[in-house]
Amino acid sequence: MIGRWGFLVMVSLSAIVGCGTPTQSFHSKAHREIAAIEGRIGGRLGVALVDSEGQLLLSHRGDERFAMCSTFKAALAAALLAADRRGDIDMNEEFHLSVSDLVSYAPVVEAMIEVGSATSLFVMARAAVETSDNAAANLVLRAIGGPPRFTSFVRSKGDEVTRLDRFETELNENALGDPRDTTSPVAMGRLMHALLIADSANEEDKRTLQSWMKGSKTGGARIRAGLPKRWPVGDKTGTAPGGTAYNDIAIIWPATVDEEVKPIVLAIYCDRPDKSASEVNAAIAAVARVAVSRWADGH
Repeated sequence: MIGRWGFLVMVSLSAIVGCGTPTQSFHSKAHREIAAIEGRIGGRLGVALVDSEGQLLLSHRGDERFAMCSTFKAALAAALLAADRRGDIDMNEEFHLSVSDLVSYAPVVEAMIEVGSATSLFVMARAAVETSDNAAANLVLRAIGGPPRFTSFVRSKGDEVTRLDRFETELNENALGDPRDTTSPVAMGRLMHALLIADSANEEDKRTLQSWMKGSKTGGARIRAGLPKRWPVGDKTGTAPGGTAYNDIAIIWPATVDEEVKPIVLAIYCDRPDKSASEVNAAIAAVARVAVSRWADGH
């Protein structure tokens, strides 16, 4: 079932597409709409929509490289969960934090240092996903073996594009033409499918990562803002200092929970727009609406 919202989308589309097959016609329409949004905000806009079976439904600049910024933290958390399951790491072992662990934007780590509480890598991974805490992400990244091990992990999931080269906050540099710390929308969309949806992924790990992404507190103005409020969504944002990158990746259940619709994955990357943060956020939300309409067209 697709729900009333999806049904209305499909009805409206049927009136629009006219000649040609509905899927082909709407695919072209979606590309035109995304290109128009890109033109309004400037820069490059990369989009990939992947369905529950791993099929690519929509791509705009899908194979171009974009700076990941904090969107890498979802896969980082998955890498930690996998390492713990293999017995390489005990993610529940407690330790104390130090002021030397701090980097820019570390709300959870700062609060824990202030009160002197113990923590664990499990708690740090959750903080990295839910609040985008940079210090927490660095602690997890060091524990799994640094950027090379992160890259090896995504390679093991079939991703030959995504690469991580530095720690927070240097990885957000987003220098023009620099391939370091980048992904493509298609690569990230398929990676998130492999980690969050695919049958081959560990069920407990999937549930944990899905829960953390649902609890994310940073993405309310981006993909989530473009979707019906009743739809369950989990996401991970990423933003470069100076406004050179605005990103969001999401797992979306495009119906109410009781309708048991399988989730889809949407990855949106925006590079070097010339509009304000609020305008770019609104553009990302608009792209999400277009992308979900593309999904509804196939259902």
